[in-house]
Amino acid sequence: MTAMEGENGRSASLRALRVSNVSYHDESYVSHGLTPRATGVQEEIDLASRLYVQLEPADRDHSVKELLHTTVVNGWQRFARAVRSAGMSSTSKRDAMRAVPTQFSKACKSTVGYYRLNLGILRREVLCGVAATLLMIPETVAFSYVANLDPIVGLYATGFFGIVVGLFGGVPGTVAGAAGALAVVMPTLTGSDGSLSHLTYEERIQHLFVAVFIAGLFQLAFGILELSRFFSMIPRTAHIGFLNGLAIMMFLSQKTTFEDCTRDDLRFGECEKQGHLTWMSASNPVTWTTLFTVILTMVIMVYFPRVPLIGRLIPPTLVVAIVGIGFEFGINRPLLGWDVRTIGDTSPLSGSFPSIHPPSLGSIKDWGSVLSCAASLAMVGIFESIMTIQAVVDLTKGQLTRTACRKECIAQGIGNLLCGFFQGMGGCSMIGQSTGNVLNGARHRLSSVCAGIFTFMVILFASPAIELVPVACLTGILIVIIAHTFYWPTFGLLFRIKLTEAFTIVLVTVLAAMINLAVAVIAGVIWQCVVHGWTSGRQIRSTSTTETVDATIVTLEHDDDGESGATTQHSTVEARVYLVHGTLLYSSVVHFREFFDVVNDPSVVIVDLQHCHVADFSAVAALKEAAMRYRDHGKTLLVRHLDSHGVDLVVHHDLAWELTDDVYLRQKPVPPAPKSPPPSPFSRIPAIVSPVPLQSPISSYHKLHE
Repeated sequence: MTAMEGENGRSASLRALRVSNVSYHDESYVSHGLTPRATGVQEEIDLASRLYVQLEPADRDHSVKELLHTTVVNGWQRFARAVRSAGMSSTSKRDAMRAVPTQFSKACKSTVGYYRLNLGILRREVLCGVAATLLMIPETVAFSYVANLDPIVGLYATGFFGIVVGLFGGVPGTVAGAAGALAVVMPTLTGSDGSLSHLTYEERIQHLFVAVFIAGLFQLAFGILELSRFFSMIPRTAHIGFLNGLAIMMFLSQKTTFEDCTRDDLRFGECEKQGHLTWMSASNPVTWTTLFTVILTMVIMVYFPRVPLIGRLIPPTLVVAIVGIGFEFGINRPLLGWDVRTIGDTSPLSGSFPSIHPPSLGSIKDWGSVLSCAASLAMVGIFESIMTIQAVVDLTKGQLTRTACRKECIAQGIGNLLCGFFQGMGGCSMIGQSTGNVLNGARHRLSSVCAGIFTFMVILFASPAIELVPVACLTGILIVIIAHTFYWPTFGLLFRIKLTEAFTIVLVTVLAAMINLAVAVIAGVIWQCVVHGWTSGRQIRSTSTTETVDATIVTLEHDDDGESGATTQHSTVEARVYLVHGTLLYSSVVHFREFFDVVNDPSVVIVDLQHCHVADFSAVAALKEAAMRYRDHGKTLLVRHLDSHGVDLVVHHDLAWELTDDVYLRQKPVPPAPKSPPPSPFSRIPAIVSPVPLQSPISSYHKLHE
């Protein structure tokens, strides 16, 4: 076999080599001392670590046909892999969906049998459900006012979410309902100063129900496609900013408690919808009575749970409702006459079961606002729900799984779809209520389901009692919740953590209070990604050394007949080795270029990436740029110790590279020396001016005087 045939065979063998995550057979294994058998990923990585990567010969051109063929083949392979993966995933999901009715019936039978044998646990779960209901009813009414909605709309959502999340949620014991995190987003549609302020209140409410329905579809898609795993990218600093922004938005929403209606012929709710509100006067005794009720509520919420024995048995919100009603109708109104506004004075509760009202998609006049609100509701709902189930899992000493997150997203989507059909405000899992439910002893799904059922029972049979609760009591409850929501160590963290992370907390907090929670969290994630990319790019470094390597010098030759051949010669050459440490990615390319001294480096340069990870295509382009710079100076750059991901990026995604098992130096053919012209007959005649170079004056003199 000639040298050229050996060169072509070696190149073909190397082009056939592929390092991937599947086992393969390849004839090139023989040349590396490996038996031709299926090898695993580790052996593939070991093989790749012993090979060099260098640019293809400069004279090798890829035709348009070859490029098109490679593109089509690679695209088809990717498409086939995606189809196979989706097919297997969809098959398993279809099987799981088909098994849902059977599994549900089995679960119901086993649950009934379990509680028959454990009546004590049954009693505890039911009591925890009652306690959760009594805790959520006042909060739901308060959150309904935050969203500019009637309380009955929020109560419907709490009932539906309690049942749905209790049955299908990711973690047992999780309590869900109308949440403040969603309530602060809804005024963008329902508020008189929102994006739909030119529409009537009824039209704005219809837009909200459509947004809730679409948010449910988004959450279902998140759950089915398992997109909730991307929420793991949210940093802790964004969590803190989310909580702080939520607390600030909830606090600002309580200003209506200290406002009066300027028209006596309207209830406060109708007056608020039409924008006829004004601040209470400081000289009005009702203002100070309202403030006293708020403070009294806060004192009860904080100190009643510390009362021995009964403090842990009776929910403080129930005590607040009883004390507030007693003070208002037993002391204030009959004796003082300084009436504090109640829920009934704001808007009456209709004690009826919700009826089906499909979302009127045809009546939507501003799809942009609806879709924006729906996306925000879906994202904020999933974010708070995942935070909630994480808190529940931490309390129960369990472990949060991807399956639990997926089930939680699906449950949230079903709940919002039901709210869209039955005109509920939507909701999500709530951190405070869920942790309180677990601390009360709830460990199963029955407590959450009971909370939803008891909420509908309150709507049907106890709505007149709810109308008697002063609105100031709801404000006091919310202020205590706000105090527990705000992350107070923030003020100390801002001066102890990195400036970039402190800025993330401030950025998310400010954007949450000024725009909405979803935009704030997205901005925080983007900022942290930029910071991480910048920091990772600055951490790359390099050290250089010299090394003697064995090289194969390939020289192409052309004879007089136009035929080409090649000769090979084995030799040792001195090479400059750059040891790169860190991550080579888009943000480190500028620093990577500064490592090389193209002019002064020897003819062989090796970039050792044993301690460097090639992250993206920008890194591949930087390697190619460096190799081209050395080639322009007649030198060769090789890359070694690429990991499997780096080999896949460099070799498989860029046609300009090839794997080699040795240092190959290709030399251009030496052109044949020009033939000497025949001697001139006048060559022996002395010349007047000597043709000899000027640096040989003595020889010229002797030739002139021969």
